[in-house]
Amino acid sequence: MYFFSELQDRKVLDKHGRLVGKVHDIGVRLGAGLPQSESLVVARYRRGRRETVTVPWEWVQSVGPEVVTLSRQREEVWRSEFPPGGLLLGKNLLDRQIVDLHGNKVVRVNDLRLAEFDSQLRLTGVDVSLRALLRRLGMERLARIAGNLGLDFPERTIPWNFVAPLDMDRADLRLTLTQTQLSELHPTDLADIIEQLDPPQRERLLDRLDALTAAQSLSEVEPDMQAEVIEGLTETKVSNLLEVMPPDEAADILSNLPRDKAERLLNIMGVREAEIIRELLGYEEDTAGGKMTPEFLAVPSHYTADQCIQYLRDNAPDAETLYYVYVIDDEGRLKGVVSMRDLLTSPPEAKVEDFMCRDVISVNVSDDQEAVAETMIRYNFLALPVVDDDNHLKGIITVDDMIDVLREETMEDLSHLGGLEVEETGVATSLRTRFPSLLVTLLGGCLAALVIMVFEGKAIDLVLLSFFLPLLLRAVQDIGLISQAVVLEYIGGREISVKEIAAITWRELRVVLIISCGLAGLGGLSAFLWEGHLRMGLTLGLSLLLSVFLGGVIGIGFPLAINRIRGELRFTQARFSTLLIVLVSLAIYLGLASALLSGVSF
Repeated sequence: MYFFSELQDRKVLDKHGRLVGKVHDIGVRLGAGLPQSESLVVARYRRGRRETVTVPWEWVQSVGPEVVTLSRQREEVWRSEFPPGGLLLGKNLLDRQIVDLHGNKVVRVNDLRLAEFDSQLRLTGVDVSLRALLRRLGMERLARIAGNLGLDFPERTIPWNFVAPLDMDRADLRLTLTQTQLSELHPTDLADIIEQLDPPQRERLLDRLDALTAAQSLSEVEPDMQAEVIEGLTETKVSNLLEVMPPDEAADILSNLPRDKAERLLNIMGVREAEIIRELLGYEEDTAGGKMTPEFLAVPSHYTADQCIQYLRDNAPDAETLYYVYVIDDEGRLKGVVSMRDLLTSPPEAKVEDFMCRDVISVNVSDDQEAVAETMIRYNFLALPVVDDDNHLKGIITVDDMIDVLREETMEDLSHLGGLEVEETGVATSLRTRFPSLLVTLLGGCLAALVIMVFEGKAIDLVLLSFFLPLLLRAVQDIGLISQAVVLEYIGGREISVKEIAAITWRELRVVLIISCGLAGLGGLSAFLWEGHLRMGLTLGLSLLLSVFLGGVIGIGFPLAINRIRGELRFTQARFSTLLIVLVSLAIYLGLASALLSGVSF
């Protein structure tokens, strides 16, 4: 077994033991099995210039631990006119990026593993480990010493069967094994690979894929990366990919592009496809209209079951899903829905309107996406029809779109509770989103200091009170955040009625009251046993009772109030509520201490 880095610069001798030069590169031939050595590139320096010559591998007599011996004389070697061909390990693979088809990611080749079979060297794998880099720098001994000290630098060799080169100089390498393996990857895995590549390599990879696979992979790329990927492609290439995509996914991509570029791409596309996408772009992104796809199956109500099945045979390839068939009247208004089971089990001559479900659950194009997700969850639907104000069927929303919506809404709720944007991208975005909440924290610290200063002249032991202050503040903050989480989950981004507000408030307040009484009893008893003074226990107990209850009230009321106000406070919402809870709790605690412990010595 050899590593390419160990063979590079190894001395090359002719059959008489004379120095010919040093190993510069090795050419291998790609085939059905492992690539095997086809040529040896030898280099020497003459008059300050490097000269290279390529000889067939048949001239290699032996590969020893120190030298490579050829079966020809030195003069014959340097007269060789053997054409360089195949894949050059040093030039085409070393330090290049490859796709790890086993792990579905892009890695850098740090070294190459070779094995000798029947006087031929075969490429068995690529080493992508840090140890390979140390080996090339002549520092592998350092890696062994580090290993003895517990710092392991393991080799990580990926078998050649699991890799596909991405950056080849020769166009004829874009075939057979590489293209077949890439095409067999799932579009989501291909999207992960595309995100890791440089722009030129992204274009090469997409060129190797068929149009459908390339379009599916592009649609799976993270939204913030899609614009960057598109920038590296020609507008004609992008428009062709967008035409193949489902219209809703194409609209999502175009909505993230500058308006002028999106318009140019639409103008290049086919008229029908561009018209459909333009209609989708006219809806707000976070509404049912912005999430729906216009590719659905709908039949007139006078169709028979047999006609409907024939219609499905003809049009099923263009539909987003085949879970349901929707029934419309002559003006395109939604009248009912038929499941595939009912359709297949009904008599062929039966009219669709006779066995369709007339009580159709649908959503309006202007409904909020989270309300749509809740409707789908409530009724366990795999797809929902989307209608306009006149009940005209405009499209459908499928369950996979709602999974993305639920993830977005969950991340948004976490952002509100944490006081910052959870999914931050880039230093500038992180600073911009965190600064307001940190400013509120700074303001809160200053105001808390002012509250303590008000009670500085009172005859109370502030040092003693500070022992129990973390307990009090932690309890009220936790209750406030939990109450906010409960209310945010219940609201779900929708407008709720006064009756619903009263119901959630009453339900949560009962729980908070029970918790505050329990904490007050346990906290007051702990303080009494700690200090052996009844007034100290009473002070802490009453403070916990009032503060925890008011903390719950604020935690419930704050998101309800914000939900009624346009221009949501977004990611500073949690910070403002926590600030208010802390200040109120601190004032209650010090106020009760002034009233109950003034002049008392411990």
